[in-house]
Amino acid sequence: MLVAVSLDGKISPRRRPGKANPVGPGLITPEIMSLHNKQRIGIDAIMVGLNCILLDDSRLTSREDEGRSPTRIVLDGMAETPPKARVLGPEAPTIIAVTKDAPPHRVAAIRERGAEVVAAGRGRFVDLPRLMEVLSVDFGIKRLLVEGGGTVHRSMIAARLYDELHLIVCPFVIGGASSITPVQRGAFWPNGEVPTYRLKQADVHGDYLYIVYSNISED
Repeated sequence: MLVAVSLDGKISPRRRPGKANPVGPGLITPEIMSLHNKQRIGIDAIMVGLNCILLDDSRLTSREDEGRSPTRIVLDGMAETPPKARVLGPEAPTIIAVTKDAPPHRVAAIRERGAEVVAAGRGRFVDLPRLMEVLSVDFGIKRLLVEGGGTVHRSMIAARLYDELHLIVCPFVIGGASSITPVQRGAFWPNGEVPTYRLKQADVHGDYLYIVYSNISED
């Protein structure tokens, strides 16, 4: 998990597709943007949820290593990734993770763009533990960086699939009760066990703080 978060624990105001996220180069210094982008170097794959693609139409390529970009993975249970989405471009391999209930014509449209389509689970939401197994065994993906969004982070944490959480704490406040937090959907407390992590690293970069927490079970 890698996320840039404001002082009040937000990652973005709530916004519509096509509306730019103000939490980016306009607010974050070039040095910190570079630090963020360098985390894509040396990994096997980068993963996001469908909403990240619908909002930003990102290519998910490495901006710091022009010679190589990691495999791109999109969690898209019902195969709703637009066929013209930039993440389906030729810059790097792309895997679209769907469920077995994804409409076949949508799956076919994605495959026509050259992407791999992997089915894991049933219904609208991809079975993440099963997907992790497939990515490791069938694609050799061992080092996975998950950048969002909040629903994906929540699901990965709930399934205990994160070894580390990387947070970039930024020196500004977003505000707004409806603004997006790094972990969305229902709270873990009081109906479930609250996930706990151990501080591994904390580095100061000017007015920013780069923090790494590790899964206690990994100690």
